[in-house]
Amino acid sequence: MPELPEVETIKRDLASVLVNQRINYFKVNKPKLLRNKLIFFNHYLLGAKILSVKRRAKLLLIELSSGYYLIIHLKMTGQLVWRGRAGGVKSGGHPIVGVSKVPNKYTYITLGLLNGSKLFYNDVRQFGYWQLVNQQEIELWLSKYGPEPLSSSFTLSRFIKILKKRSRSKIKSVLLDQKVVAGLGNIYVDESLFLARIKPDRQVAELKLQQLRNLHRSIKQVLRRAIMARGTSFSNYVDALGKNGSYWQNRYVYGRTDEPCRRCGRAINKTIIAGRGTHYCAQCQF
Repeated sequence: MPELPEVETIKRDLASVLVNQRINYFKVNKPKLLRNKLIFFNHYLLGAKILSVKRRAKLLLIELSSGYYLIIHLKMTGQLVWRGRAGGVKSGGHPIVGVSKVPNKYTYITLGLLNGSKLFYNDVRQFGYWQLVNQQEIELWLSKYGPEPLSSSFTLSRFIKILKKRSRSKIKSVLLDQKVVAGLGNIYVDESLFLARIKPDRQVAELKLQQLRNLHRSIKQVLRRAIMARGTSFSNYVDALGKNGSYWQNRYVYGRTDEPCRRCGRAINKTIIAGRGTHYCAQCQF
């Protein structure tokens, strides 16, 4: 599933082609991907102008002149492909048969713009969704998510206060909870814990203030590094330009089972925490 750096990269790239464009076409082949009725989408999408493209946690938020936000969650296998009238293509998410072959059998939603370009949504496993939320409800709707880790609201004191509510839980499990830190997922939790030298199965209550301070700093450092690299490419993820993100080549521990630690040379271990494959160095993390 794309995490914060991947969704942030997609957001920035799609904003360059979607903002100030007007929607004049909407086709859905799989209504279950819509969390509102189709007639509702048609009423508030068609004719609306796209005012902005934003991100909250792992969600894409498209602000509309109709007074609504279009929320898109890519989940496990969602993919967005924008194709311009003149042939330009931008895509992000999990490619299926190539961005040049849209629409295809996995294309379930098509959004047409007045300038002739189109935005296609593909989803092999159909776990993703589209939802319209009005401007009065959006803040309440998004309030279930924790602080954005690259925002000024992600202070050390707030981070510690949130963690204390889960003091008996394993730190890896806690960080995967979107109510704790918005946008973190399996990859960047493992990477942040390595950088902070914290073993992922440690209970929150066991961690000292300096360790929490290191973790707070490491989360921000890892995410900034990943965004600079345009995200992580593994399996078949690409960014909104249809390119592979380069963070994968320089990751610390995630997906490097039995490979040498970049710090000490000891083989990277893998275990299961919160149902997720978890990677760490037993020498460097404690």
